[in-house]
Amino acid sequence: MYKPEKLQAYLTSISERRSPVEDTLKRNIFRYSLWLLGIPAIIYGAIDRGVAAFSRPVLSVTDISYCLIGLVLLLSWICIGLAEDSPEPMALAQADPIELVDSAPSSDYIAQQTYRLPFPYLCQVYHLLNVQHLEDIHRFSLGNLKVIRINQFQKTQTGGKIRFETMLDSPFNVLRLWRNPVVEVELTIHSPHQIELKVPAYGEKFIRVLFSVVPLSTTEHQLSIHMFSNLAWPKELLKAMLIVASSLTLLEDLPYLNHLARRNYDQLFSQTLAKRRSNQAMQLFHRYVDLHNSAWSYRQPQLSE
Repeated sequence: MYKPEKLQAYLTSISERRSPVEDTLKRNIFRYSLWLLGIPAIIYGAIDRGVAAFSRPVLSVTDISYCLIGLVLLLSWICIGLAEDSPEPMALAQADPIELVDSAPSSDYIAQQTYRLPFPYLCQVYHLLNVQHLEDIHRFSLGNLKVIRINQFQKTQTGGKIRFETMLDSPFNVLRLWRNPVVEVELTIHSPHQIELKVPAYGEKFIRVLFSVVPLSTTEHQLSIHMFSNLAWPKELLKAMLIVASSLTLLEDLPYLNHLARRNYDQLFSQTLAKRRSNQAMQLFHRYVDLHNSAWSYRQPQLSE
């Protein structure tokens, strides 16, 4: 049956102007996924030609040349296939500096992505400090990850720290390449504008993600994602996989951030004590509110020319 309201909703959805950030994220996912798929394809081609060349009584110059071409193509694909093209972060006026913490060794650095998002920065802070959103919002990108329980909440002078257990519910989850099915994840507030997520991996290794959230105006903020790891994997391979993962999760975040931007901030920042105690997954956000609620509405640094 013809339903004009559904047709109108469809036409409205396809005619809406897409955010430049959305296009950038989709381009990142396509580009780095293509690069990752190209590696096994080139290796397969080189091995196939090598087997064909050495299975004959006499080596063929043509087959050997194909093998060499495949190896050269593979090295070129790995070395120059991932040129760094992250945008330059916006400079802030010296009159209102934003202090960011970076304690990770430079040898553990993997990649950085920076985006300008059309949402108030407090929406991003709320989203990052909401432990439950890993299960609710990122059901697809994290492979049906489950938050089992909150193990520990600790207050610090500059913020706080929360430890919680997560479980990989699917046996085909790609995260099993790095971590056990059940691990304790750590989420830390380093400053009003920097939050760290630390995920343990096999062999006492780790993957750290530092989120730097810098307000640009009342309706925009800059999000920088710094990725670190000491996994004994090729760094270019880790870089591609982590950028695909971060782009996919941020793409999932956009509708949620848009929803938060439409909500009343008073409801987010003024919850009763009884409601706070009943929601352990939001303890770190409540700590953030207690520390910075008196200044957040006035802290809007100006961009330097």
